[in-house]
Amino acid sequence: MDENFAALWDIGLIDGDWKTQFDGLVMTEKCIIILDSKNVSEDLHFDEKTGEFIRMDSKGQRLILDNPVFQLNKNILFLRRWLRKRKIDVRVKGLIVYTANQCLFHSKPSGAPICKTYQMNDYLYNILHSLPPDPTPLKVNKIKRLIEASHSPYVRRPLCETYQIAYSDLQKGVYCASCKGYQVVRSKRNWVCLRCGAKNSTAHHFALQEYFSFVDDSVTNKEFREFCLLESSDVAKRILVQYDFEVFGETKSRRYRIKE
Repeated sequence: MDENFAALWDIGLIDGDWKTQFDGLVMTEKCIIILDSKNVSEDLHFDEKTGEFIRMDSKGQRLILDNPVFQLNKNILFLRRWLRKRKIDVRVKGLIVYTANQCLFHSKPSGAPICKTYQMNDYLYNILHSLPPDPTPLKVNKIKRLIEASHSPYVRRPLCETYQIAYSDLQKGVYCASCKGYQVVRSKRNWVCLRCGAKNSTAHHFALQEYFSFVDDSVTNKEFREFCLLESSDVAKRILVQYDFEVFGETKSRRYRIKE
């Protein structure tokens, strides 16, 4: 851009009890543009008459999605209000970016610009060019420093809680990156896949990431063993203590949590 600009990523802001997370904020002398990222693949259909937004996969299965325009408009409202309380009157725009390569739009919701990643630059330029020059250009660096100083890390809820997924529906075991299966067992400080024979000494890293993403923000020795189909509590302990976890609780109910 010819004008001064700055970008911030993964920003969380609080206004009373209202907390919002922004995937991206592009600050320019004309306006602030909220970037809302969506990682959704397959065929996407939007029905203007019913307001339904649907993803259709290759097997013909349908999944009803939230209309992303409503979330973006809510974020725009939040940011305008948050800035106004700090005596900053600024135009706030928004852009929804679908990042999955295998995403195919058959129709799009109206009410906000929606694009794919490779189209993002053109859409950003079009938003900026559609706005008349501001007689008093925004002080980009001042706003950037204000937002950075007010940033509150966004605490994401586990996916099972967010999407009401039953724990019993999750695939248990340690994932094999070679054959994409879960028939992996622990053998002599290593993980070995019974299906393809591949070995991976750090396969438990991904298993813990899965657990923290889907189930809870902390784990016990027993929960880790049940999730990884691991029998030995001693082996589980040796794995868990190698991380710089926050540890709390008594011995049998001791929990391990990622430090903030």
